[in-house]
Amino acid sequence: MEEYKSVFGNYPTGENASVVRALGGDNPKKLLLLNLGVNSTNKNGELIDPWKTPYKIVFDGTNCFTIFSAGPNQTFGDKDDIVFNSVSNNLVMP
Repeated sequence: MEEYKSVFGNYPTGENASVVRALGGDNPKKLLLLNLGVNSTNKNGELIDPWKTPYKIVFDGTNCFTIFSAGPNQTFGDKDDIVFNSVSNNLVMP
């Protein structure tokens, strides 16, 4: 995400699948900024966590983003969620 921002001046936009496409080369310069391994995405092209749940990616303005994993129980909004915040560069785990 940070490399994309440094090249294009802002973060990619849209939902999970749009972000994956942009980082995967569907961008104005056709740059590959994310090299995904096998089973990293679902059939909709969304980046998934180790429990096969699509990440939620939320852009908070133009300078920060938060990535949410539903955690092992695959339910967002409870105590086992894993959250990455770009402002603090912090990963919060249960």
